Amino acid sequence: MTEPKSNIAIIAAAGIGSRMDADRAKQMLELGGVPLLVHTLRRFEQCPDINQVILVLQPNLTSEVLALLPRHNLTKIVRVVAGGAERQDSIYRGLQVIRPETTGIVAVHDAVRPFVRPEEISAVIRRAEAKGAALMAMAAIDTIKQVKKGHVQKTFDRRLIYHAQTPQAFRYEILREAYERAYKEGFLATDDSQLVERAGHRVWVVEGSHINIKITRPFDLRIAEMIHSEFFSE
Repeated sequence: MTEPKSNIAIIAAAGIGSRMDADRAKQMLELGGVPLLVHTLRRFEQCPDINQVILVLQPNLTSEVLALLPRHNLTKIVRVVAGGAERQDSIYRGLQVIRPETTGIVAVHDAVRPFVRPEEISAVIRRAEAKGAALMAMAAIDTIKQVKKGHVQKTFDRRLIYHAQTPQAFRYEILREAYERAYKEGFLATDDSQLVERAGHRVWVVEGSHINIKITRPFDLRIAEMIHSEFFSE
């Protein structure tokens, strides 16, 4: 009998968060008394379209995080993997522990985007199942300028500009192929969609959310506190 395929989330939690200017990794900073990472993992725990979670983590945080999992009833984590030097290296390490024959969709998400909703995760997964590759993204509101040496070189048509978010989801074989090609050619990307695009695949957009922010700087944490209080207080 053929084993049913699982949808797997890779959570990128290996960053050091240098721009946060904090005394610990930003994914472990607390929001409402709970680490940001736990908030993020809860969203995937609550999503019926995610079967398993692979957590890519700084090795020095492993013991602390493993202790948090049963305390917060986080049951979907099947592997904790040590992160690499770059985000791309970390996600690739997560991909390498996946069983191809039993995997359907792989969703990649930033650990410091704690406000994605389970139904939004599902929407991205369903689009990836139908099309092969999908991501959450928000239409640009501001006018976008290309600047070099202090002056504007080009103004983009903002009707064509989107801000990429996560999750980004792909059929396993598409994402693995894109990563293998990138490493073979020495290419480093800032997100997974970019690797898949350059491998020749279309990536489809699911409308993102204004509250699905990435917490990168101290001010972001203040905004996160307001979002949490308004929408996610548990």
